[in-house]
Amino acid sequence: MSDRRREVEEIKQGLKDRIEDLCRKLLPDGRRQGRLWVSNNPVTGDHKKTPELKVAVTGDKGAWKDWRSGDKGDVLGLVEYLLQTDFKGALQWARDFLGLQRMSIEDRRRYSEQVRVRAAEDDERARKRAEWDRRQAEKLFMSGAPLGSGTPAEAHAREYLHARAIDLDRIQNLDRTTFRFSPSLEYWTAAEWTVDPATGRRIKTRPGPCFPGVLAAMRTPLGAFRAVHCTFLDPVRPTKADLGPKRSPRLMRAATAGAAIWISHGPEGVPPWEARRPAPLILGEGCETCESLALDIPEARVAAGGSITGIGNVPVNFDFVSVVIVAGENDWDKPQAQRQLEQALAQLEASGKPVELMQPHAGSDFNDLGKGDV
Repeated sequence: MSDRRREVEEIKQGLKDRIEDLCRKLLPDGRRQGRLWVSNNPVTGDHKKTPELKVAVTGDKGAWKDWRSGDKGDVLGLVEYLLQTDFKGALQWARDFLGLQRMSIEDRRRYSEQVRVRAAEDDERARKRAEWDRRQAEKLFMSGAPLGSGTPAEAHAREYLHARAIDLDRIQNLDRTTFRFSPSLEYWTAAEWTVDPATGRRIKTRPGPCFPGVLAAMRTPLGAFRAVHCTFLDPVRPTKADLGPKRSPRLMRAATAGAAIWISHGPEGVPPWEARRPAPLILGEGCETCESLALDIPEARVAAGGSITGIGNVPVNFDFVSVVIVAGENDWDKPQAQRQLEQALAQLEASGKPVELMQPHAGSDFNDLGKGDV
């Protein structure tokens, strides 16, 4: 490794070691939520909207993404992005932030060795944390009652879906293992935490509010559970929970890359990990949009990616996929959404499968068409 490359890696590790200090300095309006520092984006100026700029403070520290704009990168890229500078400018700022230029030769040698050790430790912690997150997500999913259990939580969720012209029982070859229902699902990002000064551990001092919820498993095409998608419902009315303009009624827990919410299994009627016959695969963003499509197009397998970016991350290079059809939405007209869509389409096309984009002729999405709200 060249001296230049070694210095860059040392600077990155130094920033990772002080990731919360870095976030407080560059994203002072944000706050820690679990393993993430969550903030509005000072570059795009989206302060009136839900905060979607998220920086990992555990695991792959400093990895960041703005889920609204699609911008993302590593810890040094975060500095470059927030300061609106170039790579050289970000390096210089980081040297000052870490105090490297004030170190003696011996101090710098010790620092380099410490960085090497901490990098190896961080990699192992990240691996363990990712598996812990996955297990917690699966535990949360399994805490709900399965489809067909007849619980009040399921009845309330079905009422919500019926208001959106969706009857799960009418979906041909519905994946009946995808959905579960909870009477009391914590909106965990609204919880309050403090740090124990003696141990440095974070302690939850007040849980987030609880709502009825729909839990959806996010699995790979080979059937591995990766994450859970949660839709929070109003406890009385058949609508999504009203959490104010800064909070979304949908959350996802654990890393979702490479996974999808499998809604229906097309004409073959078996999950993708058992499929043998090729059929069209429709990929959309949200559950309700994809449920509406599954109702109307039983000839295709239908899955939701959870986000525009998530659509592009679904692996499609399998024999059971004949063509990939992306279900677009008419509210994806903003520049950020268009960039995300272009990237998602490019990722899917790189698989070698034919890729098509279909748009609803009216309304916001295909669920609006299904409801007749056009």
